[in-house]
Amino acid sequence: MGEPTLTEPVRATGRVLILGYGSVLRGDDAAGQRVVQELWRQRCSLGELAGAKFVLAECLVPEMALDLSAACLAVFADAACDARAPGEVKLEWLASGATQPAAMGCWQDLTPGVLLGLARSLYGAGPPALLVSVGVARLGIGEGLSPPVSAAVPRAAAAVRTAIGAWARAAPKYP
Repeated sequence: MGEPTLTEPVRATGRVLILGYGSVLRGDDAAGQRVVQELWRQRCSLGELAGAKFVLAECLVPEMALDLSAACLAVFADAACDARAPGEVKLEWLASGATQPAAMGCWQDLTPGVLLGLARSLYGAGPPALLVSVGVARLGIGEGLSPPVSAAVPRAAAAVRTAIGAWARAAPKYP
């Protein structure tokens, strides 16, 4: 097979970046990290996962913008401290309009959208991105997930695998 021509689509060169974040010492706050660990264990089940970069972190930090700028797709996994039921899984595409960088010095509340905006501002590129989140039951000091959140981890991982597979089939190809 020769070099692709302008009329032959090819895949962008970046790889999928999967970021799971939250404190493993605050109960259900570790849900994002647990989802990413589950995806890592299943990485051979989907080609896009096999070549993915997996990152576990206590929180999002500006240094992640460089890896984001080189990715073809980003997946963020986090615990959700909103009004949803414990263990409820939500998967959503992050709107490109919600990716404005934060003011300097305001990194303590860095969100996926702000981090994507930072990647675009600093490096001129940012991938399409998904956020998978799991409703929490407890955030007190202590290790281990509550039963509803623990039961939700495989469902969240399955939702991500399905979304990545659909994205891979539908992603625009670049010359």
